[in-house]
Amino acid sequence: MKQAGVQDALDPSSAVSTSNDDETMAELRTLLLGPAEKQIADVHARLTDPNRQLEEVVHVLPAAISVRSRRDGQLADALAPTVTSAIHESVRKDPQPIADAIFPIIGPAIRKAISAALSGMTQSFNQTLAYSVSVKGLKWRLEALRTGRSFAEVVLLHTLLYRVEQVFLIHRETGLLLQHVSAPGSQMQDADMVSGMLTAIQDFVHDSFSTAKGDELQTLQVGELTVWVERGPLAVLAGVIRGNAPHELREVFQQTLERIHLQFGTALSEFKGDASPFDSTRSLLEDCLQAHYDSQPKASDKPAKLTPLNVIVSLLVIAALVLGFFWLRGRWRWDNFIEQLRNEPGIVVAETGTRDGKYYLSGLRDPLARDPAVLMQEAKVDPNKVLSRWEPFQALTPDFVLARSKRLLNTPNTVKLSLKDGVLNAEGFASHDWVIEARRGSRFLPGVNGFRDDRLLDLNRVEDPLLMFVLDSAELVPGQSEKFDALVHDIERLQAQAEAMQKNVTLEIYGHTDESGTEERNATLAAERAQTVASELQGRLPRWTNVTVRAVASKEQLRNEVTEADRATNRSVTFKVIATDAQ
Repeated sequence: MKQAGVQDALDPSSAVSTSNDDETMAELRTLLLGPAEKQIADVHARLTDPNRQLEEVVHVLPAAISVRSRRDGQLADALAPTVTSAIHESVRKDPQPIADAIFPIIGPAIRKAISAALSGMTQSFNQTLAYSVSVKGLKWRLEALRTGRSFAEVVLLHTLLYRVEQVFLIHRETGLLLQHVSAPGSQMQDADMVSGMLTAIQDFVHDSFSTAKGDELQTLQVGELTVWVERGPLAVLAGVIRGNAPHELREVFQQTLERIHLQFGTALSEFKGDASPFDSTRSLLEDCLQAHYDSQPKASDKPAKLTPLNVIVSLLVIAALVLGFFWLRGRWRWDNFIEQLRNEPGIVVAETGTRDGKYYLSGLRDPLARDPAVLMQEAKVDPNKVLSRWEPFQALTPDFVLARSKRLLNTPNTVKLSLKDGVLNAEGFASHDWVIEARRGSRFLPGVNGFRDDRLLDLNRVEDPLLMFVLDSAELVPGQSEKFDALVHDIERLQAQAEAMQKNVTLEIYGHTDESGTEERNATLAAERAQTVASELQGRLPRWTNVTVRAVASKEQLRNEVTEADRATNRSVTFKVIATDAQ
């Protein structure tokens, strides 16, 4: 091998032969693989070079957007947030470019709207002025008052020759509504429902009657309204008209339909249910909303010449109308006031009428009933124009009997009165004096046939049980257990009644002594006797009320000590019940 290598190195012809073979292989490789390598390099450049990618997207982007937008609405949904954000950001930075862009549209639209409003206002003013003081005008004013409409609106309705109130653009093949416009003040209906009904009526006519091929529904009469239908190859135009429209209006409908086919032919032929591309047809359809009024009144309707006599007569008529209005309003208020009085409890209306130019009223009134003067003020009746005379009486309805009983018996807030079948029921608790007075006074109450107090606690049972004590001791005299048991039972009843009436009860216990013993000893003994009873009650009652124990010395004796019985009575305790509203 070494010898061969050395020999090759020393042999120039052999080296030249090897070099020629390499060149031949390179040339052969270029011939075979050159196009593929060039394509691979080009693909690599397209994948890695951003400039190449940008140029390629620029060429296909418009066509791709156009194809995708015709296929479905996903492209619009995807671009909507970005476009909205871009517009907001542009307006935030500089609103002038947006204002300049929409200026050619906003300006004519505003001028058109103002012109239409001024035209309508001028027409309404002219019509109102022409018929303001004519005989027919007075009739129309009465109609306006009766119907609640304005006088100008009534004039326009009576002088109307025709008016296109609504216009519908309907897709001919599917019968779906593409666009709808209506005149100001016209009653709006469901536009989609109207469109469907027109298509259904057309189908009904074809299916139910023998019609020639190509015949179509052109006119439909519905009461005071007429529906005109104009048909094109791809769309149908339907107008709702009030009054008698001239034939020239059909030419307006036909021209509008032709312009829609010319401008929106592609959208009509490719319609798949999305009516948004036809929003721009509103301006064309609004040109069909025409109206015409009879602006020249008849000779009999023209106002009379302005003469002094006419002015005087007009002023007298106006004065009569004003006075009549106030008279009718006063009469209406008076009738409402009388009706309210008749329905008011405790008031009996005996006579009504007018005397000496004033209203007259007389009747019976329970002192507990509402004041007629207050009712008169609520009814907005002037009291200076009313002569009234009321005789007192006592109403025997249950509400008034109960209210009168509470008032006459001076019922305390710890007693609840109720009336059933003429029997006055009392429940709660009250002092002994009030219980006695209520039993006596209830016999003289009008409308009360009886008095029940079985659920009423006489506080004398609690405040004066007369518990006796042993001389010079805080020990109870033996044999008073029944009296103490009755006291416990009555306190339990008192607690139940207080809870039912939402009252808090405080029971004060007073200890008493006789005159024997020193004042200091008597004070101590009185306090011990009160505490003895308090402790005994606390032990026997499951629920204890608030108790204030107060010791009273011999200077507050119950009796003058003449006999031994008087001295024994003074050796006792008494109670006092204090009731307050629960918090």
